[in-house]
Amino acid sequence: MGLGEQTAAEGTALAALRGAHPRLAGGFGAALRQARAVALGKLWVALSRERIDGLVPLPGHGRAGIVLADGTRLTAPPAIADAFAEHAAGLVVTQHSAIPRRIGDPVALLGVVLGARPGRADDDRWRQFSGELADSVANHALALVGESWRRERLTSEGAPGRHALRWAAQRAATDQAFSPLALFERAVVDGHPLHPCARIRGGMSAEELLRYAPEWADEITIRVVAIARCSFTQASLTQASLTQSHRARRGMTAQLRYWYPEAAGEAEACLRRAGRDLADYELLPVHPWQLRRVSRDWDSGGKVIAMTRARIPARPLLSLRTLAPAADRRAAHIKTSLSVRLTTATRLISPATVHNGPVMSALLAGISERERGRSGRLISLPELAAASYRPAPDEPDGVAASLAAIIRESPECHAGDGEVVLPVAALAARSPLTGRPVLAEALEDAAASPRCHSDIAAHFLARYCDCVLPALFSLLSRWGIALEPHGQNALVVLREGLPVRLLYRDFGSIRVSPARLARAGVPRPALMGVVPTDDEDELRAALFFPLIETNLGQLVAALVRVSGTEPARLWELVARRCRSVYATLTADPAIAAQADGDEAVLFGATLAVKSMLRVQLSADPHVPRWVMVPNPLVAL
Repeated sequence: MGLGEQTAAEGTALAALRGAHPRLAGGFGAALRQARAVALGKLWVALSRERIDGLVPLPGHGRAGIVLADGTRLTAPPAIADAFAEHAAGLVVTQHSAIPRRIGDPVALLGVVLGARPGRADDDRWRQFSGELADSVANHALALVGESWRRERLTSEGAPGRHALRWAAQRAATDQAFSPLALFERAVVDGHPLHPCARIRGGMSAEELLRYAPEWADEITIRVVAIARCSFTQASLTQASLTQSHRARRGMTAQLRYWYPEAAGEAEACLRRAGRDLADYELLPVHPWQLRRVSRDWDSGGKVIAMTRARIPARPLLSLRTLAPAADRRAAHIKTSLSVRLTTATRLISPATVHNGPVMSALLAGISERERGRSGRLISLPELAAASYRPAPDEPDGVAASLAAIIRESPECHAGDGEVVLPVAALAARSPLTGRPVLAEALEDAAASPRCHSDIAAHFLARYCDCVLPALFSLLSRWGIALEPHGQNALVVLREGLPVRLLYRDFGSIRVSPARLARAGVPRPALMGVVPTDDEDELRAALFFPLIETNLGQLVAALVRVSGTEPARLWELVARRCRSVYATLTADPAIAAQADGDEAVLFGATLAVKSMLRVQLSADPHVPRWVMVPNPLVAL
């Protein structure tokens, strides 16, 4: 495929854009060139890191050169090897042969790698990966067009074009419905910062992306279904012992009545009109895309009833399937099941996840009480209720995961006047008003403060570490809980441009050590699935990979771009902050051995990071695969 040729996925995306927004179709070409460059860079980083099928570095080129198994040599500009580098349109890789070939498309690069593979017994998986990569590039190009259109619309609606953080805080002060969080969540249009298939939306058509994706949809309508109680299972925070305010409203239906009374009332009125007894049914919110899929592919035998008029206006967030209420930014968020493949996995809500969320919420709330004043400024957002369809013995088990939802506390409950909460990933994203990095706006605000420090980038990072590290390291070493604080799960609250606290959401991929909890005097929690583990390597990797690699790694890279500070200087600061926290933890005889072991792994010469290619090519994408990379805390 030449530099100017178009894949079938790209052609389909352009046709959908022309059909829905013909005026915007002219921008697709430039967006496509940018999307290809971004994916090409991410694919190169994954190939050079994971070295699958005989890939080795090209001597003298570091990670900017690769030798394939058949001897083919590939080289690229040195910056391509940096995990979080920004790549401009026109980035190319050179394939050295009698006539050198310039490759500007990631799908073409993958084709070269595939052609050089020894044995080639599992080419079908590689071809599937190639199709997913093509889809991801096309989807990213659409997202970039949507990003430009949103900026244009915000400007036309009167939003000042100089400073999105400041404008968002000011508007939120007078408009309860306006959500700064949603604004910045939807600004993260480049997707996963390391995955070559960062914009996979497997199962959704291009037309559906234009209707439901956060970079395009200002608002979508959550639907409500009634499920017969005999076919319904749920967990709630009150079952796990918390009994105050809205947390005492047991179960999914009660949560919907509290947070979304109009939708719940309409659903119950619908049941009455149909002659149904309300006592026989529970309510469940469903993503509108998922409801169409369920009703098309599965006959529930009347145990699931769609409530035609029961609707909740909402805004799609970064994860696509998590939705924020449009009427009140402090109302609970709804996480829905979505039979769509994002990066490596289809985003359903398993029965284990339904069960575990409220259990973990209560466990962390109890630990927070005991650690008051010791653990730093980190708040875990509770999952107030979770529920799903419960299949009959003759029904497929997967039915439960395809029709499930979680009610989670809104992050914006923890943002005070003048404060803005946003996902950490948004700091490296482009401002929805100006296109420059959001982090640049934050540092500009911080520099204007009377308490400004001369080295504002280092000051920002130090404040961020003080919010993040004490709590996360204490949870691991004292309690055996490894959260997964990547840039989507971790949310930072900014005041005057500086971090004041960190919020954490989503318990799906965390790990909990029953043995460590027992040593801390906490009975084994009733957790299901893969969450409970006493495998020390698994426990440590579950925290250290997302924290060091995708959270701090992306933040440091963004600080380097914005401020020009040397990366080694920033990583030295992070290392000092880590050492300081562990000095406190290892001084406690009760946990000294655990903390010492954790610190040793944190400062090892290499760091275990999740594979982006091996897992994509595997039969089970839910099982993580690990590769070892140089540890930035020591490789200075």
